Amino acid sequence: MRIHALALAVCLSGAVAAADEPTVVDLGSRRELFVDEALVARRDGIESRLHRPIPREIVLSHDAPWEGSGTSYHAIFRDGPILRMYYVAGVLTTDDGTKMPSRPFFACYAESRDGVHWDKPELGIFEYEGSRKNNIVWAAENLDNFTPFKDPNPDRRPGEEYKSVSSGPGGLFALKSSDAIHWSRIGDRPIIAKGAFDTQNNAFWDPVRKHYWCYVRDFHDGVRDIRVATSPDFREWSEPEPIRFVDAPDEALYTNQVRPYYRAPHIFLGFPARYVERAWSPSFDALPDVAHRKNRMKFSPRFGTALTDCQFMTSRDGRTFRRWDETFITPGPEARDNWVYGDGYVGLGLIELPAEDPDAPPELSLYMPEGHWKRLERLRRLTLRVDGFASLHAKRAAGEVVTRPVVFNGEELSLNFATSAAGSIRVELQADDGTPIPGFALADADELFGDSLDRRASWKGRTDVAALAGRPVRLRLVLADADLYSFQFRLR
Repeated sequence: MRIHALALAVCLSGAVAAADEPTVVDLGSRRELFVDEALVARRDGIESRLHRPIPREIVLSHDAPWEGSGTSYHAIFRDGPILRMYYVAGVLTTDDGTKMPSRPFFACYAESRDGVHWDKPELGIFEYEGSRKNNIVWAAENLDNFTPFKDPNPDRRPGEEYKSVSSGPGGLFALKSSDAIHWSRIGDRPIIAKGAFDTQNNAFWDPVRKHYWCYVRDFHDGVRDIRVATSPDFREWSEPEPIRFVDAPDEALYTNQVRPYYRAPHIFLGFPARYVERAWSPSFDALPDVAHRKNRMKFSPRFGTALTDCQFMTSRDGRTFRRWDETFITPGPEARDNWVYGDGYVGLGLIELPAEDPDAPPELSLYMPEGHWKRLERLRRLTLRVDGFASLHAKRAAGEVVTRPVVFNGEELSLNFATSAAGSIRVELQADDGTPIPGFALADADELFGDSLDRRASWKGRTDVAALAGRPVRLRLVLADADLYSFQFRLR
């Protein structure tokens, strides 16, 4: 068996080698998503399809006196039975858009048990207008963003179970906490000084590569961009470098929202906000609340002519990303407060929650604010299929995909897929030269149909593939009116 040294590079970068490249990729027992072309050798009659989340209910109203029309940059993560949420609260304009208050921004905290009902506890830490009865969790000079995470690094220092990055004088500062509520700075100087930082800068521990990443905002040639730095200890950081895109236009990106995907942590997913400035046209007159738009344009024209939405991007090395052409979340049907600079600022964090139907499989929840520039600003939940960001899709006429040679460690092959009533998926396992493996040929494959996050592939009723573990194989996937989201070789 030959496993080429190139295999790791292909796996981490997402680069697509030539179809006849003999590279063998070691999957182990990890899950693979079809969010890029990393494992695809050839395809016929199959397209890559991006899927969009479904808007659900309003889960939080930013109606406290210290919150306001600029409340944004939500960060959400699960911590045992509790879901923790942090966000920056501030005011951009008055209700009619005629004034821009100079009140400072605060970082606030909320928590939930079910991801739908959220409480803002009275923390008693910081004072606002003479009272400590508020949910303000951090306040500091030049505060514009505050992005905490729970640190899974087994070698983290005591008292630093939770970490955050936050803007301040001169750059981006590191913070620590032992309880996720009481915070203090790590050192008295910025950890990263080169950058713009007026966005939701974002740091985290990478369990695969064993170091910290930090994605920050900056500019190149006047265009807003995303840069990345790394650190072994959250104290000493490399100089931020621009992330690279494969076959994507050079567009202005504001937030980044990059994190390892919890079911496949070798893959990074990002949900950047795209910033677009348009010339004034009659369409602006037709968008919601043109009077407010024109009032805030008196302070800066771009406050009315800039629009934002949310895109989707993925990476296997943290530096080179595939950014999808289609938009992941559009501003949507024209409502009272949308189609503004501030739409599409998806909160940082994907939360798996039970579906509304108790018999249905769990879903992913995302959170996105609405009503930017105005009171009352609100937070809406959106849902998406688990692993359901993108799929290999076939229309009614069957198509097929053949993967690069892979080796795996497992006893069965699990698929996350959906078909129509007439659709199907069949799986053939081939030797690395493309010949069907006896007993696993397409003629032996049982049709899969339905809609499942976890269905075992079978061949004449047999699901056991343990005899092929450690041996280079290709997957030939034949789809008809079906979507295939992910697969995993796993132990029973």
